[in-house]
Amino acid sequence: MDDLKKTITGEITNYIFESSDSMYKVIKVKLDDDTEITVTGSFPHLNLGLMYEFIGFLKETKYGIQFQVEAYRQSDSFTKEGLISYLSSDRFYGIGTKLAEAIVDNIGTDCINKIIKDPTVLENIKGLTSVKRQVIVESIKNNYLEEQTFIALYSFGLTSKMVEKLYSIYGINAHNKVEENPYRLIDEVEGFGFKKADNLALSLGVKRDSELRVKASIMYTINNICYNYGFTYLKLNQLINSTRNLLCDDLIKEDYINHLIAILIDEKKLVSEDDRIYHCQLYNAEISVKDRLISIYENDNKPYKRADIIKSLTEVESNLDIKYTDHQKNAIINSLENKLSIITGGPGTGKSTIIKGILHTYAKLNKLGIYDDDMEYRVLMVAPTGRAAKRMNEASSFKATTIHKALGYSGEEFQYSEYKKLTHRLVIVDEVSMVDINLMSNLLKALTNSCQLILVGDKDQLPAVGPGNVLKDLMNTYLFKTTRLNQIMRQAFDSNIIKLSSQILSKRIDYRLFSERKEIFFYKCEPQELFNQISKILDNYIEKGGDLLNGIQILIPLYNGIGGINEINREIQNKYNLSEKKLVRDGKVFKQNDKVLQLKNDSELDIMNGDIGKIVDIIKEDDKEVMYVDFYGRMIKYPLGSIDNLMLAYAISIHKSQGSEFENVIMPILNNYNIMLKPNIIYTGVTRAKSKLIILGSPDALNYGIKEKDNERQTSLDFRINMYEGKNNLKRINDKDIPFEYFGEYDMEGITPYSFM
Repeated sequence: MDDLKKTITGEITNYIFESSDSMYKVIKVKLDDDTEITVTGSFPHLNLGLMYEFIGFLKETKYGIQFQVEAYRQSDSFTKEGLISYLSSDRFYGIGTKLAEAIVDNIGTDCINKIIKDPTVLENIKGLTSVKRQVIVESIKNNYLEEQTFIALYSFGLTSKMVEKLYSIYGINAHNKVEENPYRLIDEVEGFGFKKADNLALSLGVKRDSELRVKASIMYTINNICYNYGFTYLKLNQLINSTRNLLCDDLIKEDYINHLIAILIDEKKLVSEDDRIYHCQLYNAEISVKDRLISIYENDNKPYKRADIIKSLTEVESNLDIKYTDHQKNAIINSLENKLSIITGGPGTGKSTIIKGILHTYAKLNKLGIYDDDMEYRVLMVAPTGRAAKRMNEASSFKATTIHKALGYSGEEFQYSEYKKLTHRLVIVDEVSMVDINLMSNLLKALTNSCQLILVGDKDQLPAVGPGNVLKDLMNTYLFKTTRLNQIMRQAFDSNIIKLSSQILSKRIDYRLFSERKEIFFYKCEPQELFNQISKILDNYIEKGGDLLNGIQILIPLYNGIGGINEINREIQNKYNLSEKKLVRDGKVFKQNDKVLQLKNDSELDIMNGDIGKIVDIIKEDDKEVMYVDFYGRMIKYPLGSIDNLMLAYAISIHKSQGSEFENVIMPILNNYNIMLKPNIIYTGVTRAKSKLIILGSPDALNYGIKEKDNERQTSLDFRINMYEGKNNLKRINDKDIPFEYFGEYDMEGITPYSFM
């Protein structure tokens, strides 16, 4: 078919299909020449019998020729028969064919417009009671407002999916909201970034140098860079230059941007300190973390005496028949002797064993059994992800949960906060490197000043996806007693995975380690060969009784491009999952038995960002497609509207793997990944493997990655805390521009300060 845009006019004769979870429809339309055509698109319920004008394209599909709608409007002309059919439909309760015919005969074929303008025109219709008149007027007006909203939104040049999304958020006021301020969509509508909103605004007549446009670009710039790079602030010149890069407009001068930044500061949307500019939400989070930690640190409720801790620890060693090293004892004693403490170390240094020792020693100090109800009341163990919490629980045999769940996160707010405190006296947080400044702020608000806080993590792992560098910042402060574990435990000493992780940190790999063919393997591979190489490994693994869903995980640093996560997931699904039960939505294909990953916290489904599950079944319930997904033995019913939060998980990003361990890991390290190859990314991927690690790629790419410098983060949490003691250690990045192009974990279009909560 040709690609020329066409306009057709016709009467709605039949509905072929209506989606149960969206406004997508397939309808039959009778044209002026009495021929029929199939029309597809997203719109409200169009009325049988009425005439509409549709603008779009004729497309050849597997169902035949269809007219795909880009815009539409109700026609000014109606047939008498169509109007009678419309007015006597179920929409108008109590109005039969005779009354409908009387209305059209008395008022005319333009009766709909006349009724909207003047409802009293119905008063002269014989047999039409006041109740029935009210039914007609209200139904026509409601239908008219809904249709006019869609028509107006389509006139903005938006896609069907976006029109539907705006209507679901704003209702019949959608077009007014958009016209008032198109830039509001950046914060309020997922999937809308600055460029989309800006194109819409300019098409609606917003001037290129308008205050509305430039202020929106400033807010988007600081928000986007902070959430993409993990910063909590930008220097003034960074913000100005990056805003100009976004606008690509030489007419907008630095002085004008600087002037509008000052206005945004007055409006309390931005905060200025010296030459540092903060988004107010990130500024408040840093201030809150600083204030809460100082309050806990200075509280009069003193921890346990060293002699008592040593005595209890000695009893624990005897009872558990375990002998802690001096290093491990030091970590346990430091943690229980201080209000605030940090334990940091790499794999094999015994962090999990130390947490178990802390719990048992604490129980001894308080004359409790480890499984007493009072222990659960006193002690809280949390981690940022469900998998990390599960590992914490398995290693300690004590209840652990996610931070969000402990705080009663509902999707919009936290049940526990500064207004309703948690009662726990000892709080242990594992995988703290994954905790961003916002989540740490919310956790600390919910803790009492009298509690003890122990943070556990690996400082060499990737920092949080969101803003801040909480673990490293807090290690640099006077508040925390930090124990650095640098002694590999005897049982882990022979692990080549552990040895490789240490060599990555030292930036020098001895490739003879791979020739031992013990736990770690390296196979040369070009990007275009990647799937074939992975396929050979998986075939061999399955042949030996391996399980693709549980026993092996592919970790890749990039989503798109050759050898990216998306490509590898599609290839694996096509080859290894032959199930005919499938669900297709917005280009995503899910099949029964697929391995899937949850992308966002969902408090309603009680599933957390990073959880991995298996699709057990895809069925129809009440004419709606649903999926049943098994997450760690918990069966979750996924409505179609929540499926956007899932992706295939045969291959996942190294960022998403944090807090998890996998028996076997395949990790490609290719030259075309160079933009993402950093020491902490490679180190994090390597240390996810428990038994076997297979690296596919190029030694040059691996050497390049481990010798690159990890991305620094502009944060000021440690500066704020230490300033309290008169010290200054503010971190600044010596880049006045900050490159606006980005490659990374997320497509940042439509990001808001709350997207990572």
